[in-house]
Amino acid sequence: MSAATAGRTRMPGWIGVAIVIAVVGLAVAALTAFGLRMLVITTASMGTTAPVGSLVVAQPQSEYHVGEVISFRAEERVVTHRIVAADEAGFTTKGDVNAAPDAWHVAPDAVIGAAAWIAPGLGRLLQAAPWLVLGIALTETLARLTGRGPGRHVIRLVGCALTVAIVSLWLRPWVGVALLSVQPAGDRGVLMHVVNTGLFPVRAGSVSLRSGQDALVHVIDRLPSGAYGLAPVPDLSWAWRLGILVVCLVPLIIALLLPSPAVSVPAAAADGATATDATAVAHPVAKGIIVLAVTILAVMLVAVVNTIWSTAAFSAVITDSANTAGTRPYFTCKAAATSVAAPGTYAAYAMGTSGPSTEQDLTTNNRDGTWARSRSVVNSYGCTRDTPLASVTFNGTNQCLYVPGRLTNPSTFSLEAWFRTNKKSNGKIIGFGDANGSAADGSYDRHIYLDSSGRVVFGVYPGSVRTISTTSNNADDRWHHVVATLSPAAGMALYLDGQLAASNPAVTTAQSYAGYWKIGCGNLTSWANGTVTSGNNTGYNGPSYFDGWLQYAAVYTVALTPAQVKAHDLAGVP
Repeated sequence: MSAATAGRTRMPGWIGVAIVIAVVGLAVAALTAFGLRMLVITTASMGTTAPVGSLVVAQPQSEYHVGEVISFRAEERVVTHRIVAADEAGFTTKGDVNAAPDAWHVAPDAVIGAAAWIAPGLGRLLQAAPWLVLGIALTETLARLTGRGPGRHVIRLVGCALTVAIVSLWLRPWVGVALLSVQPAGDRGVLMHVVNTGLFPVRAGSVSLRSGQDALVHVIDRLPSGAYGLAPVPDLSWAWRLGILVVCLVPLIIALLLPSPAVSVPAAAADGATATDATAVAHPVAKGIIVLAVTILAVMLVAVVNTIWSTAAFSAVITDSANTAGTRPYFTCKAAATSVAAPGTYAAYAMGTSGPSTEQDLTTNNRDGTWARSRSVVNSYGCTRDTPLASVTFNGTNQCLYVPGRLTNPSTFSLEAWFRTNKKSNGKIIGFGDANGSAADGSYDRHIYLDSSGRVVFGVYPGSVRTISTTSNNADDRWHHVVATLSPAAGMALYLDGQLAASNPAVTTAQSYAGYWKIGCGNLTSWANGTVTSGNNTGYNGPSYFDGWLQYAAVYTVALTPAQVKAHDLAGVP
C-alpha cells in the first residue's frame, strides 16, 4: 500500500475526538435518565471521604439515614455532606473535617440523592476535559494547516504539551492546601487547621498529608511582619519525582526519535543536477529548534507538578489570645445567625440585602420584616466575610424594621445585632413593645440601647426597671457585636464582641404583655443609665429611634450559650 493510500484510509484525528465527546455525552445522558447526578467536589469539607476534585454520583432514595453522605441544595449551591441528625422536618448535616454542623436544616425536598459512588480525582479530569479538548482541537487544526510530514507531528507534540501545562497551571490539580481555621497554641505560636486539596501528598510543617487529609499544625515561625507563617511543600518520594519527570519528558523523547523535518533545497546542492531541480533533505538545525521547544515545555510541566509556593502560603496574627481564642465554626454572620436550628431562631435579617420596603428572613420561618421607610444601604460593615458587604443606615428619626408576629410574654430569648454609632443617648438597637408597626409603645422592655455615656444597656421590666450594661463608651464609631439573653435558668446576660460584659442571674422574668419585636426603634421613656438593680435610676428618657448602622440582627427563642456567642462573634471579625 502506498503512503498516499495509507493517508486516505487513516481516521482523521478530529473524528476520534468527536467520538470520545459523543460517548461521554451519551454516558451522562444515560445516568441522568436513571435519575443519577454527577457532581464534582470543589471544597475540602469532606476530607478523605471525598477530596477536592472527586466525582460524586448521587442517587435518589426513598429515605435517608444518619451517617449517609448526601448531596443537597443549600444557599443557591449544591453541597455534599454527611447526615449527623434527622427529624421529621429534615436533616442536620456536617462536613467530615468541619468543626460544627452546617448552619442550615436540610428539608427532604432539597436532597438530590445519596452518594452511590465517589471517585477521587476523576472530577478533576472532568473539569479539565473541555479545555484539553479545545487545546487539542486547536493544535490539530494548526497541524493540518502546515501540510504533511514530520513538521505536523512536531506541532502536535508542542501543542498538546502546552495545553496540558496551561490547564495544570490554571486548575492546579496536583498540589494545594486550604486553611480551615487558626487558634492560639498556649503561650507560643498558633495551631493552623489545614487540609490537602491536591492529588499529590504535601508536607505542612512536620505533618505529611495525603489527598483530603487534614491536621492541626503547630506553627511557631514568624514572618518579618510578625505574623506566623506556614509554607506547605510537595511531599513526593524520589520514585514519584522520577516517575513524574519521565512522564513530563515523553514529548521530548518522542521529538528526539522523530526523523528530522524535511527542508526543500536546490537539487544541485545535493548531487550537481541543474539549478531548476529540487529535493527535500533532512535539516538538523530545524530538529534542534523543535527539541529545544519541547524541552522548555517539559521543564514547565515538571515545575507545575512539583511547586506550590516559594514563600509562606498562610499567615496568621493573634493579637489577644484571651479574646480571640478558639476555632471558627462559622465563617460568615449569615451562617452563624441561621445556625440555631428551628424553632430556636425566631427571625434573622442580613439588613440591606433585600428590597427597599421589606427585609427577607434568613430562616425558614418566613417572617420577612417591614421597613418603616425605604432603607438606605451603605458600604460600612461589621461582618467582613459576608456578601454583599453592606449595612442599613438608621437615621435617628423614623427608620425601623418591624418583625411580624404578635407574641405574649416571651420569657426565654436572645437578641443579637452588629452595630456602629458615634452617638451617645441613642435609641434601641433591638427590643420588644406592644405597638404594631410603630415606635409609640405603651408597654416596652426586653431591649438593647446606648445610654447617655455611650454604654450598651440591656433591660427588662419584671415590675420595676432592671438593667445591666457595659462599663465603657461603645459609641466609638466602630463596629461591635452585641448579644443579650434572658432565661429562667440563667437570668440576664449581656455580651459585647464575644465576651460576657455583665449578668444578673437573679432577674429571670420580664414584663408580661403581648407585643412585637422591633429593630432600630421603640419607646425608652423612664428607662435607665447604666446598670440598675433596684429600679431607682429611671431618668434616661432616650430617643425612640436608633442613630447609626445595623447589620445581621436576629431574635432567638433560646438563650445562646457563651460558646455560641463567641462563635457568632468570630464569624464576623477578620
